[in-house]
Formats: sequence, C-alpha cells, structure tokens
Amino acid sequence: MSLDVILGPRKRDRRPTSRRTRVVGVVVLLALLALAVWRSLPEGSGAPMDPGTADAQGTKAVAEVLRREGVEVDVVRTREELAGARVDADTTLVVSATGALTTEAMWAVDERREDAGRLVLLGLPRTALHDLDLPVTLTRSGSEDPEGARCTDRAAAASPDISARSVGYAVMTSEQITEAAQEWSDDASGSDLPPGLGGDPTQQPSSGPPAKDLGTSWDTSGARGCYPVGEGHALLTIPATDGQPRTDLLAPTDVVTNATVTKQGNAALALRLLGSQRHLVWYAPAFSDVAEGDTPRGAPSIAPAWFMPLLLLLGGAVLLTMWWRGRRLGRLAVEPLPVVVRASETAVARGRLYRRAAGRGHAAAALRDATRRRLATRLGLPAGADAEAVVAAVAQATGRERDGIRDLLAGPDPTTDTDLAATATDLAQLEEEVRHP
Repeated sequence: MSLDVILGPRKRDRRPTSRRTRVVGVVVLLALLALAVWRSLPEGSGAPMDPGTADAQGTKAVAEVLRREGVEVDVVRTREELAGARVDADTTLVVSATGALTTEAMWAVDERREDAGRLVLLGLPRTALHDLDLPVTLTRSGSEDPEGARCTDRAAAASPDISARSVGYAVMTSEQITEAAQEWSDDASGSDLPPGLGGDPTQQPSSGPPAKDLGTSWDTSGARGCYPVGEGHALLTIPATDGQPRTDLLAPTDVVTNATVTKQGNAALALRLLGSQRHLVWYAPAFSDVAEGDTPRGAPSIAPAWFMPLLLLLGGAVLLTMWWRGRRLGRLAVEPLPVVVRASETAVARGRLYRRAAGRGHAAAALRDATRRRLATRLGLPAGADAEAVVAAVAQATGRERDGIRDLLAGPDPTTDTDLAATATDLAQLEEEVRHP
C-alpha cells in the first residue's frame, strides 16, 4: 500500500472544489423552492367561497362547469364592480360568504337585487341577511331531522339529499321579530339590530334598519324550504313578487365548495340553483374592498392566503442558509510519525520496565494470556474459551497430563528471573507441540 493511499494525495495533486458545482446546486435548490411556493399559492383571491379559488374551500369547480354549460359567469369582488355589472331580468345574482362580507357590501347588494331575475345567497350569516332587511334566522340540526329534500322545488328535484345539513334558515314570525325588537331596545350596547333567534349572540350588528322595521321590504308569506334542519331548512326559497326577485338562501356551503361538491346530490343542486339563467353575476367580496370603518359580517380567515407560501419560503431560506454557513468537516489529516520505533525495541523496553519493577508475575501473566489465546485459535476454540477448556484441548492434542498443562498455563507466579525464563521456554515448547504434534 502506497503512502498516497494512506495520507491522501499530495498538496500539488489536490484540485480545488469546483465553484461552478456549488453555484449550480444553489440555483437548483432555489428553483425547486420557488416552484414549491408557486404551486402552493392559491388561485384567484384565495378566499373561501370564491369562484376563482381552486383549493378545497373555493367554488371554482362549479363556476367552470357553469361556463362549459354555456352560462356567462361574471365574477365581481368589489362594490364598485358590482355597481357597474350588467344585472337584468335574465341575470342570477349570487352572493357568497367569503369572510370579507361587510354591512356596506350588503347594502350594495340591496341596491342591485331588484334588477336581478334571481338572487342566490350562499352561506350568509344572520347579520348579513338582516342588512338586506331579510327577517331570517339560523337554525341548527336536530336529532330527528328527516332525510331527503321533503319539498317539490324543481332545484331540489334532482338532489334527493345533500351531504351536509348542520345549519339552516327559517323565516322569523311576527312574534319573533317583535321579541327581537324588544331585546334590541333593552340592549345597553345600542346596537341597531337584535341578536336574533338561533344565531350567535356575540355577533352584534352596528348599522342597518331598526329591528322593529325588519322585513318590511320583503314578502315572505310564500316562503318554502327543502332539506329540513331543525325548525328551518338548508335551502329556503322566497318566491318572486313585485319588485322582489326569487331569492334562494342556501345555508350549508359544502354544497358548492370544491372539496364536497361531488358528494351525494350537491352538484345537481348547485348547478340548478346557479345555472337557471344564461347570465350569472357572482359577487365574492374581497378583503381589498374592506375599508376602514366598515362593519364586518361573518368570520374572516385566521391567516391570509399568502401565509403558508411565505412560511414555506422562509423555511427554505433558513435551510439554505444553514447549508451555506454550516461548519463542514474536512478530510482526515494524517501526519507522519517523527520517529519510527521497531516492534522488537518496544518489546525489549517493556521487558526492562518489568525487570526494573520486579514484575515477574505481570510478565508471566502476559506470556500465559498470549499463549492461551494462540492455542485456542490453533485448536479451533471460541475466543472466550476459559482456561480449563484450553487445558483439555491441549491435553488431547499433545497427550500431556492435564495437571502439568494447567500448572504451565495458570500456575503460580515465578519468583526468580530463572523461573520466569523457564516458564517462557516451556510455553514456547507447548505451542510447538500443538503446531507439530
């Protein structure tokens, strides 16, 4: 074996690490990280119930199917776009709860609802409905809710049942509106609307019509429902009257979201509700349209859509920095010994130390241990064989008496240098007899 194999190449033979390889590696890592971030970015506004969002909570699947069926789908996300959109008797106006609903946004819907041929409200909270002057409250599912649509509405005819019915809508009776108005008048917070029945008491509206006037601009006498949920229905339909389009209120948002639209009869119900006319204006309020001082309706997302991609980008940057600045272990540095000492000289020096210390017992023990190991290996005994096993094997191989072999391999320590020399000679003779029986 050459010295270069042990010590590695000489300095003049070593080639510096290629900087080009490092640069290419960093570029590839950055490209992969950028691709991962780009793939994780949500399409559209990234808001739930948005027809441009392709993730689980979006509604892009329904919007694309409607377009393929020939429905002209116009998506608006601001009040200004809603005011300028084409809304007429051949238009279905859809409003979805994206988490960016405000009282001001619902007022903008109220200004355009009379122009539409049909109004569809998807998952709107109770307070947002009250902003439209709709006397509707929320209901919760009960343990004995019957299955199926339980109605004759054409939109529900092709959907025997839907996947989720945990929440529903119900028209408030005159007594309920009067009771709500009394609660509003007794409310010390000065809210313009009551907590309502079946909703979240902590979600207090701060503007809109007084509770005692709730529902005066709507005729809800012919309202009917499908898919019972407690005392209400998952789908509540208010028929059209003079100055009032047909209005469908769908409480469970799972019917139209990408993750669950294909379950049970969700898709059929969603397409019949939204695709009844050739033109559809879908109002999905965006967070960019929320101005300072607006009154929020509903619960916004815990984190914005760009949070997870940003977190992924920062994590990748930290890993890259650790790889770049982390300490690297170089190749093993081997130095030549300053002096080469022969094995025979080491043995002689060790013997002199034993002699100076009068350590005849230690010297004899070292000789006997070495002899036992060599004999055990020669006779095929395991490495951990005890002295008795070695004695028995040697006696069988040489024909000697066991007691003599035992005294030689594990006897008393020699007391003089002559005895130590005799022990060494006898051990060597025993090994020779085993090798050449």
